[in-house]
Amino acid sequence: MYDFELVIIGGGLASARAVRSYREAGGQGRILLLSKDSVLPYHRPPLSKRYLRGEANIQDTLVEPESFYVESDVEVLLETAARTVVSGERAVEIENGQRHRYHKLLIASGAQPRRLDSPGAHLSGVFSLRSLSQSTIIRDAAGQAQAREALVVGGGFIGMEVAASLRQVGLEVTLISRNNGLFHALEAPELERDVATFFADNDVNLLLLDEVAAFRGRSHVDSIETKAGTPLPADFVVAGIGVAPTVDFLEGSGIELDNGVVVSERFETSVPGIYAVGDVANFYDPLFERRRRIEHWSNANVQGAEVGRILAGDSGGYDTVSTFFTEFFGLTLKVFGDLREHDELIVRGSLSDRNLLGFYLQRGRMVATLVVGQDKETEAALQRLIKDRAVIDSGLLADQSSDIRGFSSTPDPPAPRR
Repeated sequence: MYDFELVIIGGGLASARAVRSYREAGGQGRILLLSKDSVLPYHRPPLSKRYLRGEANIQDTLVEPESFYVESDVEVLLETAARTVVSGERAVEIENGQRHRYHKLLIASGAQPRRLDSPGAHLSGVFSLRSLSQSTIIRDAAGQAQAREALVVGGGFIGMEVAASLRQVGLEVTLISRNNGLFHALEAPELERDVATFFADNDVNLLLLDEVAAFRGRSHVDSIETKAGTPLPADFVVAGIGVAPTVDFLEGSGIELDNGVVVSERFETSVPGIYAVGDVANFYDPLFERRRRIEHWSNANVQGAEVGRILAGDSGGYDTVSTFFTEFFGLTLKVFGDLREHDELIVRGSLSDRNLLGFYLQRGRMVATLVVGQDKETEAALQRLIKDRAVIDSGLLADQSSDIRGFSSTPDPPAPRR
């Protein structure tokens, strides 16, 4: 049995941010970081963009250099998975049977890619993308002299970003989506069709309202057949069909699980002394007064920093406007707030002009915005309006000449904290 003040399960961005903020807030004692990965915590966005295209190396992706963990008195165990959490003994058991006792435990185990179950999905050349090593394999496959045609399955973040990157390195790319557009998370069919048009204009072949029925090939994939009966050649395939929170090792721990690990806005689980953040955390968002689980870089970044301070005994908690971003073909698209519950959408500009504002309203209150090509001042004003729960006249929003930065309103009273 080994004793630590803080044990962290998971080797991603949230873990690295938690270590830094914990130490900066005066957190004491030994820290153990358990990571299934073979590399120190790294940023995931480059895996489908700059790193995949060969524009960045491994060192460029690291959240902190190796020296940071040494100076912060963190023992890092790579290629090490937690087998179970024995909360009654305040211990984590790893795969070799060793147990590490903790005073406080942080679960930042992230998520794992969903797998295609179509016949032939086991063939070599059928890839998922979640880790640095998987991105390296895909990058190497794309760089092979004989590689000509790549197939991407899924029209969400990963599918779009991978398709764009592979097209940018010169491959013929076909993207398959079961939806009638791309980026279904926008919750706006007209915008999803605009995104699809943007990809088509950048020479990505689109196969919409269809999905893979089977992968073909002897040992390596060489083609696929869709449910509509369309055959397509492929030198390799990348599937981006979503992820599921990594919680299997928590069965029997007494920690409440429901679409991830259930936590408060201070990231506390149902078991005292145990916290969870990042992709795995089903947390309470006081702004929208409901539970959410967010699988984006910005969420891991914010929550990791907040929980580090809390673990050190400082104040903190979730009190921010959620954000996420994606980038393809040099266009950066940002979303502030929660897109899921709106009854009106007002759009200014267009993706083709690389200048767009989308205002998501619920009973006149701005709950989210979609932003392309705006300045920092405008972005800050939009986040302020969402955080203030501002009610704004839709006529003003639709007026192309009105300046968002000057908007103000009487905010609703803040939601009660839980």
